[in-house]
Amino acid sequence: MTKEEITAALAGDPKTDGAFLTAQLLAESDRENKRYILALLDKINEYEELIEAGVFPNGVTYLSFITGKCPYDIPTGQTLAEMKEILAGARAGDAEAQYKAALLMLDGMLGLPDTAHAVEYLRAAAQSGYAEAYYELGVCAINGEGLLRDVHAAKAYYEEAARRGSVDAMLALASLYRGGKGLAEDGEKMYYWYDKAAKAGSPNGYLHLAICTFNGSGTEASIEKAIALAQTAEKMGSNDAKLLLRRLQRYYEEGDIDANELAARNRKKISD
Repeated sequence: MTKEEITAALAGDPKTDGAFLTAQLLAESDRENKRYILALLDKINEYEELIEAGVFPNGVTYLSFITGKCPYDIPTGQTLAEMKEILAGARAGDAEAQYKAALLMLDGMLGLPDTAHAVEYLRAAAQSGYAEAYYELGVCAINGEGLLRDVHAAKAYYEEAARRGSVDAMLALASLYRGGKGLAEDGEKMYYWYDKAAKAGSPNGYLHLAICTFNGSGTEASIEKAIALAQTAEKMGSNDAKLLLRRLQRYYEEGDIDANELAARNRKKISD
């Protein structure tokens, strides 16, 4: 049999195909065909290992998988063992495992991205009170992944996540109020959420508070306060804060931003 005939004779079932290929290997005399059959048997074993682990390759059929037409890398070894544990926990109802399984599905770690099943797991985890699941549902609503694209639904998910302590959700809410994402720009609400994130220990929160304070967005403009906030962010490990701090200090030392300009910014803020 040629390689094409061997492929065409596959039944689409691992056990049936394993028996057929083993028999064909014993009868085959062509060396290239033997190598091809051995490769098919290896892929069948790999497929069965994935299925046994509960990792169902998304977006590819069994026959495409074993004939090498899989469009993504297959997890192996320790990675596969960790996935198996996460998926088992998710099916058992563990909220953290459901959250982690959803991220794997969204990232395409279990095949092509599976947004529908990811959202199911996120909803289950959220119902158990898992804060970051609410945050990820907000991300899905913003991006239209497994949910209708809806900025107001995303805002509601973010707010619930933030209420439960998610710093990522606080930063996301601040970003929404910067404008351009379906919500009207609101400097005071933007500042409020960056401040909440900063107080929760986020260097990005302090970084953006520095930017807001420099620009007079949602607060009184002050280059001195902006520098102090950027210094805090830098001490917390923000590389972006280092760049911002150098720029702010240069403005301050060279007098590029004077008191009259800051006053003008604040007058504009009051009139707005």
